[in-house]
Amino acid sequence: MKTKRLCALLLLLVSIISLAVAGEVSKPLAEIYKKGTVRFVPDLVLDESSLPAEALIESLTDVKYDPQGNIYFCDYKANNIKKFNQGVKFLKAIGRKGQGPGDFNMPFLLAVTADRLFVWDMGNRRLCSLTLDGDFIKSIPIQFSQGMPTKMEALPDGNILIGMERNYPSEENRPGDYLIEIYSRELDHQGTFYTQQVWTQKNIRTKEMRIAIALPFAAQVCWDVSPDGKVIIGFSKNYEIEVYSSDRGKLFSFKHAYKPVKVTAKDKQEFFEGLTFSVDGVRTSQIPDFIIKNTDFPAEKPAFSHLKVDSDGNILVWPYRPKREEEGIYLDAFDTEGKFINQVRLIGNKETLANFSWSKLYQGTFWSNEVDEAGRIKLIRYRLSD
Repeated sequence: MKTKRLCALLLLLVSIISLAVAGEVSKPLAEIYKKGTVRFVPDLVLDESSLPAEALIESLTDVKYDPQGNIYFCDYKANNIKKFNQGVKFLKAIGRKGQGPGDFNMPFLLAVTADRLFVWDMGNRRLCSLTLDGDFIKSIPIQFSQGMPTKMEALPDGNILIGMERNYPSEENRPGDYLIEIYSRELDHQGTFYTQQVWTQKNIRTKEMRIAIALPFAAQVCWDVSPDGKVIIGFSKNYEIEVYSSDRGKLFSFKHAYKPVKVTAKDKQEFFEGLTFSVDGVRTSQIPDFIIKNTDFPAEKPAFSHLKVDSDGNILVWPYRPKREEEGIYLDAFDTEGKFINQVRLIGNKETLANFSWSKLYQGTFWSNEVDEAGRIKLIRYRLSD
């Protein structure tokens, strides 16, 4: 069972990335946030009219940069990674569908270091290491008991962090765990960096099957890595953000006042309207009564839904607000030390801007993927402006 909203989230969840216009000098992003309004001006579109057939994106799930500014687009449906240079010229497609070394089956997440491309190959349940040119180096299995990777980020020292959600489907009243694991460039497990109990689903048993029912507005772990390698983590049950060093542990934390937002009847209606259910392999919007009956809504929403770090190291938090759509205020901006900068009003497509991640190299613009009515994906580069 999947929701339309979740599918859209997965498409957007790391598909938006920043890139600077060559030679352009940008003002510090904090100066734009201080003015309280951020606008996005499109300046480049990549689609079937401007790309060769082998470069067209079929289903985008992640985007990352290497230190030279090359761009790597993770194409889940095409089972490859499409590499572009800094000038946005298509270079090559890395990988193909299969199970052998260097093959992929539903690649989903990327991390890029100075000399390695790491891929979470979801269909083959393995973590792969390749050169930046796509030559296979090594892979290791990720067992179901270890969890499901949800996010990967590189550290300056060449190690990578992998966020994993681990659930226990055979135990009906047990919460899950969210873990951030450290792996070396050689894919050796270095340990668990962070762990937090989460309750994002409820496991129930019917006469026919066991099923996991998503818990709406569940508190989640949101995290990102800053340009200087600090790891910024927020558990959305409360509005508290923690800042860690990858080798020295927790450095500091900061809190921000917020007013809890109640879950309304409209919220519940929209949640069920966004659900789909599969019966004998056929998706339907007719949700079984036992799912509706067993879906538990909290009285209040969590403090925030997303957390990102921009290319200057500022921390951006996406809080729930009673009139967020009406006000257009979607972000709280904090500086590198956790000092509050301002509430930020976004001018543009709010769904597109809900999940953006920044290149640690460049400043001033970002890439967004959009899907037209025919299902074709186009990549749009936007320039950030106040």
